[in-house]
Amino acid sequence: MICKAGGICLIKRMKNIDYIMLISVLLIVSVIVNIYALFKINNYKYKIEQQSYIEIEDIKQRNESNMDILSKSIENGSIKNEELLKLYKNYDVITSNIMDLWQQYGAYTQNSLPIFYKKIKTNKIMENDIHGKIKEYMSSVLNREMTNEKSKLQLQNEDLQSFKDMHEISSRIYEYLNKFNEETLQGITGEDKEKKVIKEHYWIDMLEGIYDISDDYVNLQWKIQLIE
Repeated sequence: MICKAGGICLIKRMKNIDYIMLISVLLIVSVIVNIYALFKINNYKYKIEQQSYIEIEDIKQRNESNMDILSKSIENGSIKNEELLKLYKNYDVITSNIMDLWQQYGAYTQNSLPIFYKKIKTNKIMENDIHGKIKEYMSSVLNREMTNEKSKLQLQNEDLQSFKDMHEISSRIYEYLNKFNEETLQGITGEDKEKKVIKEHYWIDMLEGIYDISDDYVNLQWKIQLIE
């Protein structure tokens, strides 16, 4: 009886040990899976913010290109059709980049705790889309010039004023982004700069700065001429 009881106790102990080992293995597997999932999520978030950084840099470069073209055109009193096309393409890409950044900002806020994420106070993103309005204006100008079969546009009256407004907007964005880099990212370049912008979510600060500048020009009227 004693042996029998001892055997039963031994079997029970072995079963308990097996059960504990099974639970331990499951816990270890669960921890590994969670760590892997967290790694994948963080890697995904990093790639999203890396794209945001790339788009901010693209906006900066295209805005500088626009500013130079606009400055020379205003000085000369005219602009060649090739330069008009370049302006249109730049504004088209800038508009797309900014809309992408707003979408990425929305994803960022949804996946962050409200007390920690950077908040941009706005409820009028579409109304503030000054670059989209300029793109439409540039499309209208290009269509008009193609119809007139002229090699360049003479900047007069409303067109001249529109180009001056465009130059002013580009200049302010240029000055803002340069100042931000000098004050916040001084001495940081290349990959280190990219990592800093991503880690500190500085692309959100720059998006907000562009938004604030654009907001000053929401009431500007752009002459959109329909060509039949």
